[in-house]
Amino acid sequence: MHQHAQSMRGIQPASSWMAARWRCGKTKDVRIFLVRRIFLLAPVLLAAAYGQTAEFEVASIKINPPQGFHFASDAVSGGPGTADPGMFRCSKCSLATLILKAFNLQPYQFPGRTSLNENTYDVMAKIPAGATAGEFSTMQQNLLKDRFGLAWHFQEKKMKGYHLVVGKDGPKMKESSGGEGGEAHSHSGAMNFGSSASFRGANKTIADLARVLSDQLGVPVDDQTGLTGKYDVALRWAGDGATHVHMEGGGRRGSDAPGAVADPSGPTLFDAVQQQLGLRLVPAEQAVARLLVVDKVSQRPSEN
Repeated sequence: MHQHAQSMRGIQPASSWMAARWRCGKTKDVRIFLVRRIFLLAPVLLAAAYGQTAEFEVASIKINPPQGFHFASDAVSGGPGTADPGMFRCSKCSLATLILKAFNLQPYQFPGRTSLNENTYDVMAKIPAGATAGEFSTMQQNLLKDRFGLAWHFQEKKMKGYHLVVGKDGPKMKESSGGEGGEAHSHSGAMNFGSSASFRGANKTIADLARVLSDQLGVPVDDQTGLTGKYDVALRWAGDGATHVHMEGGGRRGSDAPGAVADPSGPTLFDAVQQQLGLRLVPAEQAVARLLVVDKVSQRPSEN
């Protein structure tokens, strides 16, 4: 009996054994939860840390002498997803263009850009191998911060805009058959000559076209065409007249709007989009736009 009692003492009751298993399982669950949380947060923490240090391997910024005439938008090439992913070039770029590119902004999102067009710069920067588009943007922002002393914040504002849609007779643009070969020699915006303006672009998406139209109109233009291809785009319109008539509450309107001014030198931008491209600009309701505001910047960069 005595030996039997001693052997029984070595056997835990079922309730004690279950409690121990529960505590062990609970601890294991906590460990698994913490590991999962660390696994999920690691990319965020690494991205934040990388964002503080992401920079070009080498970068050169040369300020150009004043010029009487230059393109409304400047020649930009290179970067992830382009024919030259290892080298970023911007020829005769204004500071406004560099900021628009760095933050991937539509022109209407940077209302203060017109005050930063006085000087132009030639920029060349070597991009680390394997850099993503997001890392490339961070590198450009850090370059502007380090060399121009750029400080900024974002604010939200309600403003009117347009939807870009397909016209009733379908698109009239020629679908592109080429690659990115013309990128280094093309310009991202319109060229203005007196009272007329034009835009030509090869291998462009409709989103690219929407950005050009947004630049001209000064308000959001959303691509609602559903067209996913790339096109060779040629567009010519009157450089003044109806495209310079403001809508109440912001933006501009076409020749079919009350009070619009007809220009005998050519069609308005709205009419040109419909007649030459087979697309239409349709007024959109107010939307919240995220705008960049510059707090501080120097137009003379620090030395290379």
